[in-house]
Amino acid sequence: MLVRSKSHQCGSHGEAMHRRQPENNDGIPHRTSTASGPEWYPLQTRYQCEKKVDVALRNQGFESFAPTCLEARRWSDRTKLVEAPLFPGYTFVRMEADPELLVKVLRLPGLVRFVTCGRELVAVPVAEMDAVRALAASNAGYEPGPFPAVGERVRIRGGCLEGVEGVLTVHSDCREIVISVGAIQRSLKVKLGSYRVERLD
Repeated sequence: MLVRSKSHQCGSHGEAMHRRQPENNDGIPHRTSTASGPEWYPLQTRYQCEKKVDVALRNQGFESFAPTCLEARRWSDRTKLVEAPLFPGYTFVRMEADPELLVKVLRLPGLVRFVTCGRELVAVPVAEMDAVRALAASNAGYEPGPFPAVGERVRIRGGCLEGVEGVLTVHSDCREIVISVGAIQRSLKVKLGSYRVERLD
């Protein structure tokens, strides 16, 4: 479980990502990739419905992932840690892009749409999902970071984040690694501290 100290307010549907895209004539997005087998797809949810969609997916037999973190909420007389979505407005499902399955998912309460590019579904690379899952399962601190345009890719060696890949940055003499999910244009910055890193070819 991650812990972040900065208070965070979500937009009505999470933050904007991809402009609104047209769909097929039958209203169902599709996958034009020739790759076979299930893949991870990001889903946009209604406000504060990330967990609701995650539970509904699991109840329908899908493998889903709605990462959360502990967030400090401040009131006038106290500060309390509450569970909050790591990516407000989004959750993920691993499935095959079968039209019947897509329709089944689209009918779930609290779901807005699949994230698409044009008429095509956007799949999240396994390496990106593995990095986010490793971070969510660790006790490493983090803070939201800008989605990188360029940068040197590195891999962490050793510790609870062994094998996690990202973009190495330096801020105020502090080394950080930016872990990104390109499909939803979201990133997290993790201070490397004593972690060793290696360059990726």
